[in-house]
Amino acid sequence: MNRLSSASACVLLFAALCLFASIPKEAGAALAGEPPTYQSATTCAQCHPEIYRTWRASEHAAAFTNPAFQLPFERFRLTQPGKTQLCEQCHNPIRFLLAPGDPRAAVFAQEGVTCDFCHSVESVDLKDAFPRYRAKPGVKFGPRGGAPGKSVHTTKFSRLHITSEFCAGCHEFRNAYGVAVLSTYSEWAESFYRGEGVHCQFCHLPQLFDARFIDPSGRGKGPLDHSMAGGHSRERLAKAIPVRATLTVSGREATLRIQLKNELVGHKTPSGMPTHRLRLSSLLFDGSGNTLGRKEEVFERVLGDGARKPVEKAELLFTAAREVLKDNRLGPKETREITQAFPLGDVKPAVAEVALAYEIPTPDIAPALRLISIPVSRVLIPAKAGFPAGTVVLIALAVVFLLAAGAALLRRRARRKSAGL
Repeated sequence: MNRLSSASACVLLFAALCLFASIPKEAGAALAGEPPTYQSATTCAQCHPEIYRTWRASEHAAAFTNPAFQLPFERFRLTQPGKTQLCEQCHNPIRFLLAPGDPRAAVFAQEGVTCDFCHSVESVDLKDAFPRYRAKPGVKFGPRGGAPGKSVHTTKFSRLHITSEFCAGCHEFRNAYGVAVLSTYSEWAESFYRGEGVHCQFCHLPQLFDARFIDPSGRGKGPLDHSMAGGHSRERLAKAIPVRATLTVSGREATLRIQLKNELVGHKTPSGMPTHRLRLSSLLFDGSGNTLGRKEEVFERVLGDGARKPVEKAELLFTAAREVLKDNRLGPKETREITQAFPLGDVKPAVAEVALAYEIPTPDIAPALRLISIPVSRVLIPAKAGFPAGTVVLIALAVVFLLAAGAALLRRRARRKSAGL
């Protein structure tokens, strides 16, 4: 019996040692004398699999490996090899923070904006030159404080992580000529949302503000979705930018009145890279489906080289842009009215189609991928009869005449009453 007990104890001890060895040794759990260091997202995944899953499919995770970034980055590396840190400090921040020659750089190159970067940032100073953030491995900063002994690493509540200033560390950039190449943060800061206390996370990490995920003590009830959906999400765009329209046929002209509203975006739309744009397309059809007319309008911000020539290459936007040539984007809660007139022949239109698409030009990639177009909405508007322009004028004159005649009649009655007639 004693031998069995001893054997069982050995087995249990061995199992405990194996279990201890399997616990990921993160920055805050370094051995005595071992300095804290940054951890790969795969380490985080061992305890936070659902958060890892949503992050892995996010734009943040692909920030460095995305071909739309890699091709201009490689061109920039070849032409200006000493300046690539300008890109890496936000597209691959931990590799940027590591000492030169650190063998882990290859691992972090596959993780873009990785877990341990965001949760190691302890401060952001918008007055600083890039990089504006200050990161310190070890303690994991975030919107939730951790209870002692509940985690293999130390966690600390950070108010910064639930404010737009945290995002501004990378989502706001002015180049050497003072041109705001990235202006998402300042667009938000100039809007009423700032005064209302509605920060970026309210839309891009909404579960932070959902009572179903936060209990009264402030502790989380579930893993937060870290996909950070935004301009690349068709579902988000469709809700954020509603489209309404009417089609009126009057004589030999059709008039399409379109209303676009930036209903839910807390900054201008589109935002981010100046290459992003919204394209509004209108088509007019007769009863047989034949096209009678077509019109388009593009909402975008175009940067120039100082000689009124648009800067098209992505990397040159950050180093060569000197002026803003165009900016007709929609501000927060702004409603834009667009009127389009179509001259008509003998065939009358039956319906109009209005489509809105979010476009991300990628001229550096293979021809099949030169443009990523995300359909936002598509509405069909039946035609309705309207008054010809001359008829409207006649009706207006008739109304004026009737009002004048009525006023004259009232004056005559008043005079007769005062005369006792």
